[in-house]
Amino acid sequence: MKRPVPIVLLCIVLVGCVSSRRTDRLVRREIERRVAADPAVSSNVVANALLDSSGERPSAPEMLTLQSALQAGTRHSRSLQDQRDRLYRETMSLLGVRRDFGVTLAGTVSYVLGENADGSRTGAGDLSLSASRILPSGGDVSLSGSTGVDRSSGTNGVDDAVYGSSVRLRVDQPLLAGAGYGISHENLTQAQRNLVYALRRFALERQDSAIALLEGFYALLLQRSVLENTRINVAQSSRLRERSEALFSVNRAPAIDVLRSQQQELSASNQLNRTEADYDGQIRRYLLSLGLSVERRPAIRGDVPSVTAMPADEAECVERALEYRLDLQSVADRVPDAERRLRQSKSWLRPDLDVYGTVTLSDSGAESFGDQELEETYEAGVTLALPLDKRDERDAVKLARLDLDAAQRALQQKRDEVRLEVIDSFTRLRFLAGSVTIERQNIAIAERRARNAMLRFRSGELLNRDVVEAENELLAARNAYARVSVSYEVQRIKLLRNIGALDVRPDGTIIEVGAGKQ
Repeated sequence: MKRPVPIVLLCIVLVGCVSSRRTDRLVRREIERRVAADPAVSSNVVANALLDSSGERPSAPEMLTLQSALQAGTRHSRSLQDQRDRLYRETMSLLGVRRDFGVTLAGTVSYVLGENADGSRTGAGDLSLSASRILPSGGDVSLSGSTGVDRSSGTNGVDDAVYGSSVRLRVDQPLLAGAGYGISHENLTQAQRNLVYALRRFALERQDSAIALLEGFYALLLQRSVLENTRINVAQSSRLRERSEALFSVNRAPAIDVLRSQQQELSASNQLNRTEADYDGQIRRYLLSLGLSVERRPAIRGDVPSVTAMPADEAECVERALEYRLDLQSVADRVPDAERRLRQSKSWLRPDLDVYGTVTLSDSGAESFGDQELEETYEAGVTLALPLDKRDERDAVKLARLDLDAAQRALQQKRDEVRLEVIDSFTRLRFLAGSVTIERQNIAIAERRARNAMLRFRSGELLNRDVVEAENELLAARNAYARVSVSYEVQRIKLLRNIGALDVRPDGTIIEVGAGKQ
């Protein structure tokens, strides 16, 4: 073979790729298993957690809608990918802990050369293999074997070799302190619980990310509405200036009206330029949050959200939040975690009583490898450590009690915080609902005022200053209604999140859910 190095490198790369794909499959399988076992976590979390948004930023589409924005943000958002990476690491941590409780293999090969002062040479080779595993009862079992050869070469040229091999099976089992599955497998149990908490945290982070994308898109619609209203104001200012100039030409309006209308048109045009610049910058910043290229500016299509009826029963919303909020469930589950650790710390106050047994097959003096005759030896024993000093164990029990008390206080605090968040969200939503009604009425009044001012200006009863003020008030009323409508819808979505009634599909669609999995 003329070029072995490239082939070897290729094999290494292929092995690495296969290993990476296998790890991805194990992570997916573990996430699916944990989600299926936890009724609090939506099955949509699986697909959301396993998307990969790394790589080159794609270009922005020509047309950006709310759905396409949510879909793009779900797939390409860098912050969301950071959240996925944290969940991936948590899953990898669990897989690593689980391997520690499986069969652990080890092996060594060695060969040592030496030369004595008389010129004789020695050589010793050894091969050792071992396998061990922690038992569900808290003990461990190990199987080890070794084989080796000792060679010596004298000055007379005579070689001598001695072969030896051994196989040993050993079982160690605690009977009091340290006995039982709960103590021996605590690290595995806690790692599994940590992954459940990470999945719940990711589900909430995914909801918060979707709400942020939704709020950002609505902000674009709001800015676009402001831009459109500003353009209307410029057109109206232009018409007002033309009418003022026409009336002045026939001596029906003073020169101050003409100057005022010209100044109003210039101010409106300047405001339009500023609004257009703000709109362009806001679009590009939103593209950055989606993980898209900011070089091309897409057209934004959509309408300011309509006002949806708010939930009617505040007490029902609080009760639902106390039952279905994922973060509250995680805080509640940490109480039994602390209780479990307290029970385990108490178990270490018992005496250390261990039993062990070994079976060994060995032969260390054969002249050839095939001549070895393995002899059996058996050994069993009991060890008891006198509990003369258990201060560390008693301190551990005290600390575990403190941890349990802290977990219970954290649960009470979290329940109160959830109640407060829901009540606060409900209060804000109720206020915004009233503001929507008020701003809708304000638009109607402003429109009537603007029409009346224009008619009276045409008849010569008012100056154009009154028309300018009426048009500005109408513009402000329209902008205020758009802002409060957006604020109401965002607050309604946040209320759904706070009561555990929100879910996000793999394509980024935000949906309202009922109890149980979706």
